[in-house]
Amino acid sequence: MKCQDIFLPLIYWEEIVDWNSEFLSFFYKMRQIVFIHGWNLIKDNDELLKVMQTWEVNPFEEKKRRRLVLQERLPEFVVIKPEMPNKDMARYSTWKLWFEKYLQFLDDEELILIGHSLGAMFLVKYFAENQFPKKVAQLHLVAPVLDADGLPEGDNYLWDFAYDFAAVKNISWKAEKIVIWSSKDDPTVPYQHSVRIQSQIAGSQLRMFEDRGHFNQAEFPELIEEIKKK
Repeated sequence: MKCQDIFLPLIYWEEIVDWNSEFLSFFYKMRQIVFIHGWNLIKDNDELLKVMQTWEVNPFEEKKRRRLVLQERLPEFVVIKPEMPNKDMARYSTWKLWFEKYLQFLDDEELILIGHSLGAMFLVKYFAENQFPKKVAQLHLVAPVLDADGLPEGDNYLWDFAYDFAAVKNISWKAEKIVIWSSKDDPTVPYQHSVRIQSQIAGSQLRMFEDRGHFNQAEFPELIEEIKKK
């Protein structure tokens, strides 16, 4: 079995793998990508039940998962996707606690972080307010949320994910390369959020598209190419 074929979260690995094994020695020599997904900010259980009425179920539909596609396209890396808690009624405080449990397993250098939507907002707030204990080679923010402005009705309360816009400038020196990805036809997070965030982060790049929506496609070739660049 190849290391790149394993996708179990590292917290779970601790329970099933001998930490002194040759396998884990090889694993820790691989460069790491951490992918923080986006989810929902539903207010309470009553609202969750209401929203669930609109969800469609197709047991025969096969969807490619972004993490698995990243791993397939980047076999020289190991892709770690923390399963963030309480995904439909997400709160920053619980995500922060869970994210920090993973820090002990991450490289001290050459680390790549990717956040999508609420996951990108989480990384913006975390890096703006905290000292990250690892050296970050690349930080990719895909459709990041800035504030409640322009968000769909029902998603416009951000709870403790809200952050001080002025503090975003603190991110500038916390990663060697920072790229913000946005699309003008995003129906969920207006592209202006990305424009404003990028304006606060010195040296960051803004990659703007016309037709990627909320970047829910499994394939993201431009991101793959950017990751491969030094």
